[in-house]
Amino acid sequence: MVRSALVILFAVALIGCATSNRINSVSIGMTKQEVISVLGPPTSISAKEGAEYLNYRFFETGLAAYHGITSPYFVRIINGKVESYGRLGDFDSTKDPTLNINMKEK
Repeated sequence: MVRSALVILFAVALIGCATSNRINSVSIGMTKQEVISVLGPPTSISAKEGAEYLNYRFFETGLAAYHGITSPYFVRIINGKVESYGRLGDFDSTKDPTLNINMKEK
């Protein structure tokens, strides 16, 4: 009985280890300091062409947390405000947004 309770407690703890949902607390227009107060300090900060990027690493699932596997997330700051945020690779300006990747070439 005690063993079953410990297994359930451990499983619940693992589910709570997913941290990627914290990115949902970020909103367009927030300041850098507001983002840091919600997400904590970034893993690193980078900049390119007038944009500052706050780089984070989050666990996407409890299983990923158990194995120590994180995924890269970012918050893009322009003129002191959040302009975009999400998982690294969500925004690729080199891809045609109208391209249907399910279409087969003939």
